[in-house]
Amino acid sequence: MQNSMIQTAEQVRGTHALSALRAGRQALSEITGLRSQMIRGLLINYAVFVLAVLVLNGLFYFYALAPFIGWVFGGGEGFLAATATVVLWLVQLTAAAVFAMVALRFSIELSSLWHQSLVIRVVRYFRKIEEPPFSLEAWWNDIKTALREAFKACVFPLLLLLLGLIPLIGVVLVMVLQAHLMGREVVNVYLDELNDPDDAVALRQTWRWVPMRLGWLPMGLAFVPLLGWLLLPFVLTCEVVGFTYQVESFRASK
Repeated sequence: MQNSMIQTAEQVRGTHALSALRAGRQALSEITGLRSQMIRGLLINYAVFVLAVLVLNGLFYFYALAPFIGWVFGGGEGFLAATATVVLWLVQLTAAAVFAMVALRFSIELSSLWHQSLVIRVVRYFRKIEEPPFSLEAWWNDIKTALREAFKACVFPLLLLLLGLIPLIGVVLVMVLQAHLMGREVVNVYLDELNDPDDAVALRQTWRWVPMRLGWLPMGLAFVPLLGWLLLPFVLTCEVVGFTYQVESFRASK
């Protein structure tokens, strides 16, 4: 890795969520067209999130929960039917919260495709980079990779729920892992755009603690129903833009 990049990596090691947000705000105000590009990506993210929530809840209700409640309590009216209705909605509301977390992780993982275009736009603001020729095969491979990672990300909220059941340390482990995963997405989007894989490996080692510093704020938002879930994609995208802006501005100053 070049000396200038080593110095840049050392300077960025101290970055955190708030500094990345400040840098993201500066980038959005300086780089022409970046704000509108970001808004389009956020709208797509919210659309995917809402669609995934509706599909998961609908499938669970019509093909699993409703038939099961009907089989257990039977039909008819009276106290048994009222009890069945209460149980059904209690279970459905609990499942809806879990499905919302799953859908949130799914939509955020898919948004990495849009984050890549934002990162490239920020990098081009500081230096010229070659634009690879469009390839349908490469585009399809990126789509398949994003979908695979998105489906894998759907499993994490369920695992975190189980991990949180561990007495005393369960909640702490959930918060640490969630912060690391959220922050790693911010760092990896930039590293994936580097041409030299050796540089990416070296930077990943140098920045081993950076994901935790970047991820604590998105992690906190993930545990706040509704408002936190709405803010999470916006905050995460701002951190992606801000982190890239910080790295490239330090690099340009060398």
